[in-house]
Amino acid sequence: MKRKITLILLAAATLFAADISIDEAVEKPFGKRLHTNAKIVQLSNQRQQIVSRLGGHLEAYYVEPGATVKKGAKIAKVHSLELSKMTAEYLGLGKKIEAARERLASTKRLFEKGLASRQDLNREQIALATIESARNSLASQLESLGIDPARLKEATDTLVIRAHSDGVVSRLLVPLHTNLGAETPIVSLVRKSGYYAIAYISVEEALKIPKEVRGELRIGDETFNCRYLYLLPKVDEETQRAQMLFWIESSDRPLLLNAFAEMEIDLPPLRRFVAVKRSALTMFAGEWVLFTPTGAETAHSEHDEADHDDHEAHGDHDHDESGKEEEHEEHGGHDDHDDHEAHGEAGGHEEEGHHEEAPYEPRVVTVITTFGDYAAVKGIEAGERYVSDGVYFVKSMLLKSELGGHGH
Repeated sequence: MKRKITLILLAAATLFAADISIDEAVEKPFGKRLHTNAKIVQLSNQRQQIVSRLGGHLEAYYVEPGATVKKGAKIAKVHSLELSKMTAEYLGLGKKIEAARERLASTKRLFEKGLASRQDLNREQIALATIESARNSLASQLESLGIDPARLKEATDTLVIRAHSDGVVSRLLVPLHTNLGAETPIVSLVRKSGYYAIAYISVEEALKIPKEVRGELRIGDETFNCRYLYLLPKVDEETQRAQMLFWIESSDRPLLLNAFAEMEIDLPPLRRFVAVKRSALTMFAGEWVLFTPTGAETAHSEHDEADHDDHEAHGDHDHDESGKEEEHEEHGGHDDHDDHEAHGEAGGHEEEGHHEEAPYEPRVVTVITTFGDYAAVKGIEAGERYVSDGVYFVKSMLLKSELGGHGH
């Protein structure tokens, strides 16, 4: 019966092999651990306000709060009389430049014939340069507004306001169809990479905080590594607790500002322990255990290959065996019933004496401390292999095997 249960375990282990991951225990540093709350914030230099640089009428928004935008994306449309004047003046200066160039060319021909003075020539050159300078200044202003002067064929009052950097739209600051003044903020933009966490600790602990501190922010099932920056110079007025500022690393997706989350802080002195993934730990028979592979899976697969080879070899000798059986029948042979009983007894002794290992076994460990996704434990050596993912399947298999064994 034990062999039957073990074979069932091996079959189940093969079935769930894709869901079971094996890792090696490693050494990692752990320090004193603090659990506290942290608030997600942004520094003032990480927020931007997109403004309408010209006065006008706010006609439309191209974004909504919470939308992710790229640099250069459309934000809003404004109808501006000031822009209409600027573009009309730019086109008018282009006509003036053409006329000034013709006058300069005419004066130059007269000067070469002695019919115009050097002063006349200089005056036309200065007039042309003045008009060109005015148009270049306007062209620069139009380009800063996102308008290409080279493609401008007629005057326009439509100003499209664009994002100056990547970010997430936090708020629309002005209602539609509002008459705006120049430099009026219309949209608040939050940079996605500029998230920080303020962790709250007691004043007594804050006064002992060293420079080297590790932090990890937990939001549901997600974790974010945090780099400690500095202790803020004043306590929080409401909680009377000191505030540690952390930069949230790898925050490439938007977080909710002013949300509170759990923060784990790891303080020196750091000591090295053998560490395993926290997902590998589970309660089994009232104790913390890891599941370690016994090698039975490998042995089982080799055994299957050997059986397959034996089967092929047996097939090659079928003809010879059948001839011997016919010869045996001609001479009367032996009593099949006696052979069957003898084989049954021998088989019974063989089955009772044969022992096969289960593919995994529980290893009792002592949890020393945890930080992030890892736990420091006693009871396993660095380099030893353990089940890091799929613990539920292994635990279920072993519990089923125990139930099967007790039932007989």
